[in-house]
Amino acid sequence: MDELLRAIKPDMSLRAVAAVTTNVVNEACARHGLRGVEVVALGRALTAACLLTTLAKREERMRLALRSSGPLRGLLVDCRGEGEGPAWLGVRGCLQRRLSAAEQARGMGVAEAMGGAGMLTVTRDFGVDQRYQGTVEIVSGEVDRDLEHYLNFSEQLPSVLACEVVLGASGVVQRAAGVLVQTFPGGETDALEGLRAVLDGGGLADLLRQDRGCEALIGFSLGGDAFEAMERSALRFHCSCGIERARGVVAILGAADIEALASEQERTEVKCEYCGEVYVLTADELRALAAEIRRDRS
Repeated sequence: MDELLRAIKPDMSLRAVAAVTTNVVNEACARHGLRGVEVVALGRALTAACLLTTLAKREERMRLALRSSGPLRGLLVDCRGEGEGPAWLGVRGCLQRRLSAAEQARGMGVAEAMGGAGMLTVTRDFGVDQRYQGTVEIVSGEVDRDLEHYLNFSEQLPSVLACEVVLGASGVVQRAAGVLVQTFPGGETDALEGLRAVLDGGGLADLLRQDRGCEALIGFSLGGDAFEAMERSALRFHCSCGIERARGVVAILGAADIEALASEQERTEVKCEYCGEVYVLTADELRALAAEIRRDRS
């Protein structure tokens, strides 16, 4: 089962979060038909969103929007805490563009596929009109490193973030996981620099060559130092779309255009960009929706 574990060092100098996201990434990428570098890029972003949703109370929502200059053009990820604790996190996401066959054949890495220029926006929504949004320029094209840059320079909390997706020979996700280590306010940052050096050398990818749980990931991220495990949360691919949301999307067209659409075709499909689910509205359902809009405006 995919899960997230929060922990602290006994001396309260560092907090660490680890997430195993293999099933989440597999489902998300299967829904969108992704392969190769597309899987790695979206998988890193999904994992990072789970890690960043660590201030969670009930109904906290974290949204990542990355717009970039590379062939993938960017991505969107949405993560929400559910239940007290939270008991579990639901995450969904999509790429802005798929790679062509020729682009896939080039064997580009994530940095090239995402591009080295663009903007990253992170929105934390705590409900009850409590929202924080920060935007930074992309510095590398590596999704997790750009999010680490955001944490350090926008939220100004010294952090090290690394997410990795290991693919098997068939392109299926063998393992996906990530770690986030932060100082407490006013804490020392020297320990973070040592960890960053290990991660820059591919330490997390090497660790994931074997099956590792959250405890092993946190032990690695803290250099083998002792830690106290805190809260655990299950992780799931979860999308909040549905037929009512599909109706809401169509309703934006207005009554006249909806009636015209109903006269042109018997079935209208609405596809969720986050999960790929397709919802069908019949011509009769469209006419009923148009009549509802007219009644509400009268």
